[in-house]
Amino acid sequence: AARRQQEMAGAAHPFFLVGTWQGKGTVLPKGIDFKEKATFTLLRTEPAVVINWQQFTRNANTDAPLHAENGFLKLLPTGAGELCLSHPFSVNEMYHSVTHSATSLTCERPEFQRGPAAKGKAVTDCKRVYTLTDQGHLVYDVWLGVDGAEPYHHLHAELSRADES
Repeated sequence: AARRQQEMAGAAHPFFLVGTWQGKGTVLPKGIDFKEKATFTLLRTEPAVVINWQQFTRNANTDAPLHAENGFLKLLPTGAGELCLSHPFSVNEMYHSVTHSATSLTCERPEFQRGPAAKGKAVTDCKRVYTLTDQGHLVYDVWLGVDGAEPYHHLHAELSRADES
């Protein structure tokens, strides 16, 4: 796995995501600490880069499940990209503004689809920023806007590779 990472590292795509990551984060407004496991699997590189995306979180204190999201990151040869994610609370999000490099991924201005079982406030905006640090950690932040309000800093997490051999 480490050799494949080195081969892909020279590309201007966020291949740094590929692999399994584990760590901790915080739901900032509520101060809830969580443990996370994220797996990003490279499915193909031609004619577009496609990465399967899975993130699972548990309460850091009680180990109770908190959240999961599953989907795909697709990067076209033109430089355009999209991130499509599904959530267990009957919401899908699709980001059409995706910028990336060999060490960062930013997804902004998504569209949302609410299923008939979706309850509560409507998510109306979101921004995700994923960065590979110089220390080899995956750090990400999520800003969330609900019911038309300006996005606020919702999540911060730092993960380490779990699949190093």
